[in-house]
Amino acid sequence: MVVRKKQLITFIMTVLMFHLSFIAFREEYFVGFLKIQRYAAIALVGLVFININAFIKKENCLINIILILLSVSVGYSSWMNKDLSGYGLINIIFSVVKTVAPLIALEYACEVKEEKTAIRVLFACTLIYCFIADVHGFSTGFIGQNKSNLLLGNKFNLSYLHIFSVALYANICEEKTKKVNTTLIVLWGIAFFIAITSTCTTAAVACGLFAVLYLFQEKFEKIILNPIVAIVLILFCDSLLFINSAILTWGPINSFIVNFLHEDTTLTGRMMIYQNVLKLLMMNPWFGFGAENNYTMSHTVAMGMNTQNGLADIIVSYGVVGACLILLLMVVSLLKRKEDYSRSYMALMYTFIIVSMVEITLGNYFLITLALLAFVENGNRSN
Repeated sequence: MVVRKKQLITFIMTVLMFHLSFIAFREEYFVGFLKIQRYAAIALVGLVFININAFIKKENCLINIILILLSVSVGYSSWMNKDLSGYGLINIIFSVVKTVAPLIALEYACEVKEEKTAIRVLFACTLIYCFIADVHGFSTGFIGQNKSNLLLGNKFNLSYLHIFSVALYANICEEKTKKVNTTLIVLWGIAFFIAITSTCTTAAVACGLFAVLYLFQEKFEKIILNPIVAIVLILFCDSLLFINSAILTWGPINSFIVNFLHEDTTLTGRMMIYQNVLKLLMMNPWFGFGAENNYTMSHTVAMGMNTQNGLADIIVSYGVVGACLILLLMVVSLLKRKEDYSRSYMALMYTFIIVSMVEITLGNYFLITLALLAFVENGNRSN
């Protein structure tokens, strides 16, 4: 098989993007991985400049403008709070590249008609790391201990990487005009099993949501294609528990949390965190504190490892300005593929939106989902 130049570049950019945006080894498992990521960021930026013609197409003009504004906003958030993190200019640029890498890599793949290559590389990388992380977690007994000592960090990273693999394979099934097959069911079952055994309740719920949204999408297709619906749903879901926590005491919801999820009605301490999050959001509302300071500020002010809320998490990192740019990117992504969107990525996007009520699912996974929606059609294009 002859490997074309554009195919090779797509392969390299996708691998670089994946390791930049989705892999975060704990330092004790891979000393120096952060340095390797910085080299990967430099390589990705270099490839963008070498192939700059692929990024100046008229049809992607609006998305690229938003990306530039988001990059400036993310960089400004980090620069204005560099005293908190101790970050210099190089580290700030690195943070910006990590944020926009998924959209850059997939935009290139789309423009050179190598979406199939990008999806298969992403799927292969996801499977490889899921397998390695699972073997490590079960062999060490760390899975199920509810600690952050897994190979890829914590149970959230591992569980949602599995869910991402399900969505990628579901898109490959669309290419073959098969909505569901045995492999897809097995991958979904593994994702659900990992979520349960690692005690990541939100991921278990996300598995169920994704299955429902994927299988029955046609019944409410016109609704979910409306960008206003997506925006309203984010605002509703992510403000509900701040405004009215009494909803958790309502019979059916209380029974679902206590009897089915086996959690308490504080949602494992989330309600106590939410009491402090509003104070945190008002401290630097417009541009936030920078992603690298998110943990520090959440731990210090909100008394949690993070805000346990998707929209609040973005505002802490990038402020209202950054959050609005990400929502605008979502609107443009939905409009761009309105006629030939991928069912799997649409289901994944709405899964992340709903779960963001109690989890920080509007970060890197959400951004790559938007990129996949914008640049990959239903079943992909033929090379």
